Amino acid sequence: MNIAEMGLDAFLSRNNITAEDFEKCELDWELIKSIGVNHQSNIDKLEDLAESCTKTIQRFDKVHSVRWRVKNAEHLMEKIVRKTTKRSGYYNKEYLNISVENYIEMVTDLIGIRALHLFKQDCVEVINELEDTWEKFEAITAYIRKGDSEKEYKEQDAWEVKEHKAGYRSIHFVFSTSPYKSKVFVEVQVRTIFEEGWSEIDHKIRYPNFSNNADIGAFLDIFNRLSGSADEMGSFVKALSTMIQHNKTEVDRLENENQEHKNKINDLLEKLKNKTSTDDISSLVTNLQTEIMNYSSLTQVATQLQHPNLYNAIEQFSNTARVTDGLTDALINSYNKSVNKK
Repeated sequence: MNIAEMGLDAFLSRNNITAEDFEKCELDWELIKSIGVNHQSNIDKLEDLAESCTKTIQRFDKVHSVRWRVKNAEHLMEKIVRKTTKRSGYYNKEYLNISVENYIEMVTDLIGIRALHLFKQDCVEVINELEDTWEKFEAITAYIRKGDSEKEYKEQDAWEVKEHKAGYRSIHFVFSTSPYKSKVFVEVQVRTIFEEGWSEIDHKIRYPNFSNNADIGAFLDIFNRLSGSADEMGSFVKALSTMIQHNKTEVDRLENENQEHKNKINDLLEKLKNKTSTDDISSLVTNLQTEIMNYSSLTQVATQLQHPNLYNAIEQFSNTARVTDGLTDALINSYNKSVNKK
């Protein structure tokens, strides 16, 4: 809709704001509207900038896919109302100084980009590449769900860990760029594909029709836990795959070493056939016994590595990533049941 032609009543109705709530806003309608009109006229330029940044981020090694959006003019206006309304839960007195001239340098999410990755631990590398490419504007913030462990994020000294009241999990990186006369901020949210799926469904369902419905909220909360567990399972499978690949490399090395021992054994047997001296034979037999023992020992180790113990994989995973809601216990119990059936 053309913001210049929009009246206050239409704006309130379209954005689910009551007249009583708007009366509590500390800015007047004409200022809010003028900001909306100006932003709407700049959207094409901001979209070009967003596409340029997205192409750069898509090249990052651990990034699976990238999504972007430029904030809708009405959404910007609605945000300004929330930020300048006391007891809204979003009040920020700095927004009382917002104007047509400074809003672009004041609102840090006019451009929003989501960098999606497959495994939880990949977020660190993605953030590092963002820091290598752009100068961060503010502290990197890791948003977690209530009950999540902070340990893996606390290891990053420059990250702030905050609990998100809606249960969203993502790492936020804000940078500024100046392709035009004014500085523009870009907010990048780094999250897993599972978390993106949950947040998209949550947003579609919860807003606006069921925002206060307890039943919908309860099921979305369960869905949130499932997406978190799916992230943990993805990390576990990756750890297991890494361990199996490591074992395969080690088995190949041992088999090569075993072949050397087999060659020495064959060589010693040939020498024994041609020896007549007792002392020479005794020495060769001793060497032969040593080579046979080495061969037998390495063969046993190689066999064990070819069939990795699931407990070792679970222990490795537990030491490198957080386990949500008893995932480790569930894996071990499942493994025990499968063993008992055999």
